[in-house]
Amino acid sequence: MNIKKRDFISKIYYTLFIIIIYRLGYFIPLPFLNNRVSILSLGIMPYISASILTQLMCYMFPFFYKIQQDGEIGIKKINNITKVLTILISLIQAPVYINMTLSEFSYFINCKNILMITSIICITTGTFFTMWLGEKINAKGIGNGNSLIIMSGILSRFIYSIIDEILNRIKNQLLGITILLFELFIWLLIIGISIIIINFVKKIHIQYVNKLNNYSSNLEEVYLRNEIKFIPLKVVYPGIMPIIFSQGILITIFKKINNINNIYGIWYNLLYSILIIIITFFYTFLSIPVKKISDDLKINGVYIPNIKPGKDTCFFFKKIVSQIYFVGSLLLVIIALLPSIFISLGGDKNFSFFFGGTTIIIMVGGLLDIKYTINSYIL
Repeated sequence: MNIKKRDFISKIYYTLFIIIIYRLGYFIPLPFLNNRVSILSLGIMPYISASILTQLMCYMFPFFYKIQQDGEIGIKKINNITKVLTILISLIQAPVYINMTLSEFSYFINCKNILMITSIICITTGTFFTMWLGEKINAKGIGNGNSLIIMSGILSRFIYSIIDEILNRIKNQLLGITILLFELFIWLLIIGISIIIINFVKKIHIQYVNKLNNYSSNLEEVYLRNEIKFIPLKVVYPGIMPIIFSQGILITIFKKINNINNIYGIWYNLLYSILIIIITFFYTFLSIPVKKISDDLKINGVYIPNIKPGKDTCFFFKKIVSQIYFVGSLLLVIIALLPSIFISLGGDKNFSFFFGGTTIIIMVGGLLDIKYTINSYIL
């Protein structure tokens, strides 16, 4: 027990050490700029986008699916494909990001092309370095490395934002303090609702003819013992993926369109919402193998009450998945639009990022992941 406890503590220290390295690296600027644009500006996001693309490719194309199913060798091949996609996405997103700060180039103004190339190389290298740090946490630390790296950046910005918000509100004395307390109450309420949304599942009750030891599907492993008689399907099954992917598309493709370059504007948020709904639709239907689940239930003597095994069960699952997609996509859209709603009501832009979007889901998901990991060690 003492050995396991020491191992757990060492994992915590190792994780903190890696996060400190990442935070220090964030203060390393790109060369030849008069402002502090970090080489880690894109962070881990291109790798996450690449992972999402790889996952979708495995669902959509049999070739990649066969590679994924080829044991450890297949996993290594998929990881290599993900890294190649990370490079490509970084090479696409880095120029977009640099163009946003192009007016800040002050040295060697006649060599902008050279500066652009060196900056793209630095940012892409920084993304790979961040990805490597995340892998180290996964291998020797505690929790999900990517989530913890993103959370470290979020928490660092949150400290400055909350201090600024407090200082700005207390200037107006009683009215400002009242507004601040109301904002904090709403913020805590949103966090609580987000936890409920992330953990909420649709329980499909089942019965079985023969006693089973266990059952597993691509959806998630479900142990069907006597005390567990349902299959859980997460309502927000894709998690943060549709929001991140939608933001990446808007930043990369539509950034130069005047009516869409304002992230708080109505056209941006309208297109943002449509993309979230579309991506949620495709991801949910591609990643939940309803036919395989229905076939596995039939083979193992498991059935849904009042539903015939086989085609009827498959149709039933498709109906349930459609319901999940509709509700889940609407919940994701609401969460994604909360920062813009907060801004429209007169809130501070910096503080608005913590009222919804990727920030709130990453924070909640990361904290829940840490909780589950700690509980597993305690048990």
